[in-house]
Amino acid sequence: MDIDNYVLHNDGQRHELTPVECELLQVFMRNPDRVLTKREIYKQIWQHENYDDNNLSVFISRIRKMLESAPGSQSHLHTIRGIGYRFSGDGR
Repeated sequence: MDIDNYVLHNDGQRHELTPVECELLQVFMRNPDRVLTKREIYKQIWQHENYDDNNLSVFISRIRKMLESAPGSQSHLHTIRGIGYRFSGDGR
């Protein structure tokens, strides 16, 4: 990931990131294999605890598409139902 230029390189593909997508990926990459609650994520990205579940879901969906863009690629971003999300660098 090229943080300075808001670009994600994945399996030979280049993905342009929005500032929020870039921040979200940084939060997940700093916390590998740790379940982050929706409230924690929202507080780190938008600086308040009152989160909009739909807003966060849209960004998560967009990031998933980038991470799983290669045919046969494994999921790196897992939904932990009712709690939040976990990022796994190895796709498990």
